[in-house]
Amino acid sequence: MKKLTNVTPSPEQLTIIRRVRPGAEVIRGAAGSGKTTTAALKLRLMLMYFSARRARAESDEPVRALVLTFNKTLRGYIQQVIEENVPAGRFELVVDTFRHWAYITLGQPGIHDESYLEYLVAAHAAQIGLPDDFLRTECTYLLGRFLPEHVDDYLTCRRDGRGAIPRVERSTREAILRLIVHPYMEWKRREKLTDWNDAAVQMAQQQHYRFDIVIVDESQDFSANELRAIMSQVADEHAVTFIIDTAQRIYARGFTWAEAGIAIRPETSHRLSVNYRNTPQIARLAGGLMQCVQLDEDGTPPSLLDALEGAATPVLLKGYFNAQVRWCLNYIRNHVELAQESVGFLHPKGWFTYLKQQLDSAKLSYVEVTGQRDWPEGDANIALCTFHSAKGLDFDHVIIIGLSSEGLPGGQFEAGDERFETSCRLLAMAIARARIQVVLGYKPTEESALLHRLDPAAFVEIDV
Repeated sequence: MKKLTNVTPSPEQLTIIRRVRPGAEVIRGAAGSGKTTTAALKLRLMLMYFSARRARAESDEPVRALVLTFNKTLRGYIQQVIEENVPAGRFELVVDTFRHWAYITLGQPGIHDESYLEYLVAAHAAQIGLPDDFLRTECTYLLGRFLPEHVDDYLTCRRDGRGAIPRVERSTREAILRLIVHPYMEWKRREKLTDWNDAAVQMAQQQHYRFDIVIVDESQDFSANELRAIMSQVADEHAVTFIIDTAQRIYARGFTWAEAGIAIRPETSHRLSVNYRNTPQIARLAGGLMQCVQLDEDGTPPSLLDALEGAATPVLLKGYFNAQVRWCLNYIRNHVELAQESVGFLHPKGWFTYLKQQLDSAKLSYVEVTGQRDWPEGDANIALCTFHSAKGLDFDHVIIIGLSSEGLPGGQFEAGDERFETSCRLLAMAIARARIQVVLGYKPTEESALLHRLDPAAFVEIDV
């Protein structure tokens, strides 16, 4: 499967990469601005920097580096990119997801699936006055943001990253803590159970490693407790780089750098703003959705340039799903050089059963990359992937068909609602995976309301 091969830094990236200094820094970057490229090249220079320090100290101790990302698919993608760009030397390099890294570090403990938390949410949502799905993510958010002994700080804190709708007043917060969070924490203590947040807390409270270098990709989807865990595993002298764009946050997260114990100063804060991946036409299609999202200082809006002459105009297919699939297969046969170009079929829920049947019938080879720890080898350049697993990846052509209100809701929410903004971020992020062309598709009467948020001048609609 084709992967990122161009790791030549742009002038904007080169300015950041050259700055190698101990401490923590943050690189904020818009979609398509080359954050993964920057991370790979930054790692290379930091390995050389710490290796030179070892040599001057006449030390045989290896340089230890950790690269973490949020999902397994991106981990496999980055692993190959980094391995091809790491210089020779005495290095111990770990590339992993946070959860797998913590799981192995803690001796592979049994992890509770949080089903009891879901039970408490369902039992008390009506009394608290919040929808089940929102209340569930609110509990996950506060448990991940605060250490267990400080969860009551939720009563007075700003709810960073959670939107303004639904409103969560102090009385509601008190009910959430009293009816759900405290009972859930007590139940886990009584039953001697550990969930993923507990694993992060345990990592934060005891040092297992002394990493010289740490790079955290997609930092916006890490919780504050996970960041605390990472910072507890660094050597006295260390270089830690956080790659972040809260415009692409798709999980119930929210933190301030200070509360996570991370000091970010103006001279250690950088921003990548130029979109090198997408054509202006593709960036404008994604940008229409991002107009619905409130950005904070860690978010970077997409750069919207004038249309590029000769670049393809994104397509929106209107018709039954089988007709959408038929059009897409003809498009691949007639407009895609599969020997050199990649195609990503993306779907918010990963519903690919019918598509796989048709790809098999058409004798078009494909791979399913959702949840895979290793980037697939081989010549198949068609990938099937969920939106969540597509984060950080790129494809020459992105096809997102069957966009229904069931798969990607948005109509029942309003601007300012974190659930609505998350749906907008998801679709915008999926669109922004494309380098050459984007194809969307829907069946009339079943389409996601988010399609009505697209800039009508940014695509051409085709009846199929």
